[in-house]
Amino acid sequence: MLEITLQYFDGCPNWEVIDRRLAEALDGRSDVRVAHQRVETADDAARLEFHGSPTVLVDGVDPFADEHTPVGLACRVFRTPAGLAGSPTVDQLRAAIGRAPTSAVTGLESPVGPLGGLPIACALAPTAGKQQLERWRAFDDDYLLEVERGEARLVVHYARTDDSARRLRDLVATESACCSFVDWQIDDDHADLRLVVTGTPEQLAGLSIG
Repeated sequence: MLEITLQYFDGCPNWEVIDRRLAEALDGRSDVRVAHQRVETADDAARLEFHGSPTVLVDGVDPFADEHTPVGLACRVFRTPAGLAGSPTVDQLRAAIGRAPTSAVTGLESPVGPLGGLPIACALAPTAGKQQLERWRAFDDDYLLEVERGEARLVVHYARTDDSARRLRDLVATESACCSFVDWQIDDDHADLRLVVTGTPEQLAGLSIG
């Protein structure tokens, strides 16, 4: 029986994405058992050699990590054929479950150098990440008007007020620092206030905005 463990922490928006993709990759296989493991503290992360949320272990091994991948309680970004994203693709997960070599799992040549692994690119700790999500939800509740989702572009419309403009600037400043694998822009040339996020479909799939 193949053992797969999905490690995550509360407040991470991407572990549910990878959970769905993992189910698709497994496609009802009866020879695989999936467990979920919540990592709650920095001490737990160090003890488990946790490479960030989300992490998938196949029989205890992280197929997306190498010797350069840092350990810590932070969000994780994966290298995919389409660029950086908050979750591996379904095909990458299938390759990982099949114990493919790193180059097949990433869809890229095995990289070299301190950034050669699959980096943790988000600097938010779990508590800060959860607070940021709560700030987004409160902001959406107060001002959200409409969401336009394109293949490589997300446009979120908000009611324009002094308060909404200030809060959106603060939110985007945090996201630009912790989720820089997509481009965050505020478009204030319209009657409403617009957040424009651009990236690849895989990158945008990892976001929980709007």
